[in-house]
Amino acid sequence: MKAQFIKLDTIEETEDGSIIINANNISSIRRLNYNDIVQTMILMVGGERFGVRQMPEEVVEMIEHAKEYSLL
Repeated sequence: MKAQFIKLDTIEETEDGSIIINANNISSIRRLNYNDIVQTMILMVGGERFGVRQMPEEVVEMIEHAKEYSLL
């Protein structure tokens, strides 16, 4: 299976405010209220978590786009 990398805007402090993840390793995507901030929680295979600014629908759309792009 080919890796599908997507770039997301993260809630955590990072150098450029974003993270790049392999979409194939996402185990769940949920929208929740955490510390009075509504955010999307990405849970990865292996237990790693990322809070991101995109809506779950936007994340799914980015994954689909990455998969279409890799087929070209």
